[in-house]
Amino acid sequence: MMLRLHRLSSEPKLFEPIEFVTGINLILGEKWDDGQTQGRKVNGVGKSLSVEFLHFALLREFTDTRVALIPRDKLPDDLAVILALTINGHSLEIRRSIAHPQEPVIVRNGQLIQFGNLGEATRYLGDLMFSRVSFTGFNSFRSLMSLLMRDEASEFSTILRTMPSDKIAPPDRMPHLFLMGLEVANYRILLESIRELESQSKVVTRLRADLTERGQHRVADIKAELNQSQQEVQMIEAGLQALKAEPAFAQVEGDINELETKLTSLRAHRKGISYQIDQIRAIPQMETIDETDLKIVYDRVKAGLGDLVTKSLEQAKAFKAEIESFQRSLREDELTRLEAEQRELTEKIRLLSDQHSALVAQIDRHGTLKELSAGLSVAHHKQQDYYRRSALYDQFNEAEQRKEDLKSERQMALDALRKQLHDHKEVETSMNAAVVAIHERVMGNRNASFAMHISSNVGVKYPLDFEMRIQDDGSHSVDRTMVFIYDTALMFASCTQAQHPRFLLHDNIFDVDQDTLVQCLNFLHEKAEAGEDFQYILTLNREKVEEEERAKRLLLDVEAAKRAKFTKQAPFLGFRYQESRKNR
Repeated sequence: MMLRLHRLSSEPKLFEPIEFVTGINLILGEKWDDGQTQGRKVNGVGKSLSVEFLHFALLREFTDTRVALIPRDKLPDDLAVILALTINGHSLEIRRSIAHPQEPVIVRNGQLIQFGNLGEATRYLGDLMFSRVSFTGFNSFRSLMSLLMRDEASEFSTILRTMPSDKIAPPDRMPHLFLMGLEVANYRILLESIRELESQSKVVTRLRADLTERGQHRVADIKAELNQSQQEVQMIEAGLQALKAEPAFAQVEGDINELETKLTSLRAHRKGISYQIDQIRAIPQMETIDETDLKIVYDRVKAGLGDLVTKSLEQAKAFKAEIESFQRSLREDELTRLEAEQRELTEKIRLLSDQHSALVAQIDRHGTLKELSAGLSVAHHKQQDYYRRSALYDQFNEAEQRKEDLKSERQMALDALRKQLHDHKEVETSMNAAVVAIHERVMGNRNASFAMHISSNVGVKYPLDFEMRIQDDGSHSVDRTMVFIYDTALMFASCTQAQHPRFLLHDNIFDVDQDTLVQCLNFLHEKAEAGEDFQYILTLNREKVEEEERAKRLLLDVEAAKRAKFTKQAPFLGFRYQESRKNR
């Protein structure tokens, strides 16, 4: 595999293009005037922001980049970020606009491909990236790039964690396994079985709570309780069958059902009539026009229109009376009709109720079921409770069995992963040797190690762990050194040569002591001088190496390795701004 970045630019031009080459590439923050405080500042000039633009061009989610925090009024509406690169010999140009970040364009060997969404584009790059891999199981382009391009926000606290420290999510071990040449399918199956087992355990817990009524019963007692309930239900059902065998019940059962159906319908109809009556009664009385007011209005109209008004005042009064009478009749007639219908329905209901009572009395005379409706209700409840608990008990047992099956599947997956690591012990040996060799070159001793462990603890969600130790680890700066040693060991170890794209980026990783910084850069310089084919991009404050340059302790030619420099006077974007959180 091979990945090389060549040129980061934009259209229209927002920043000076950055050209990258094989070997060491430095993006520097520099002072521009020692004579003033602001001129000596090297932080906040845009080193990390330039890396964010690289991530954006390499299809990281827009909202996960600091590019999304730049106020829109500071950027051209049609701004496109452009990255020229090569993946496994394929010349590519990725063009991604700020306005439409979900629809990138990739130009491959001169042919333009427009993607409708980010997922399609990342899968396309993944297909190119992993096309030369002889085994399957891993094809996540972005997951791999997150490991190869560590952000300053990750704080370089552990070798596994690559995402910002404020994000709560487990580290992804799959790209690490992939780079070491290990099949990741076994680990993926293990994780899936663990997740399914966790989900099934929640199902069992819920069913147990329902079955035991939140702990009021013991699961061990449920079977006996169901046996007792089953006997009671059988007795009730036998009693009901005996009741239905009574000649009186057999004769009138159909009549009772028919009457109850009619009563239900009539009561529903009566309820609707009652509602209409209440609505009419709730309507306020029609407002009437006082005759004095009518005369005043008439006189005014008469005075204004003269002979055009031909109707007399008496005729107007008569018309008024007719209108009011018509309004009253409408309301009262409708109310009278509805009340009559309500009385008629009530009488029908009474007659049918009497008939129903007489029929029920016929089957009560033998004392078989004194309160038919109450008895049926009790019987129904008892039956429903038994069948519900019986079904719940069956579900609980099935869920328990599925949980046990998943435990077995988890153990099988765990054993398969353990066997794979055992069969490929040379991978661990190779990584350990690379770690020790780099530690000896950088730190001057071999007090370092790398190992892979599998936990058999059933409560562990991520049983595979990588343990790396170096001398005095645990402190902020030493842990950063450990991450540097691990990442470069991944790039140069013999077990990674077929899978590693020989590309690595570190954003401000060297918050370490000066000697460690010098030795790390000298180690990379020696690798480049020895003809190792790799590309390493580093953001760094120039002041960290100025003294070492003057003292000739630094073998690397900083000026020759410099690809871009930013100052307070000339930052990456050419302007200063305050990040806008609302753009997220």
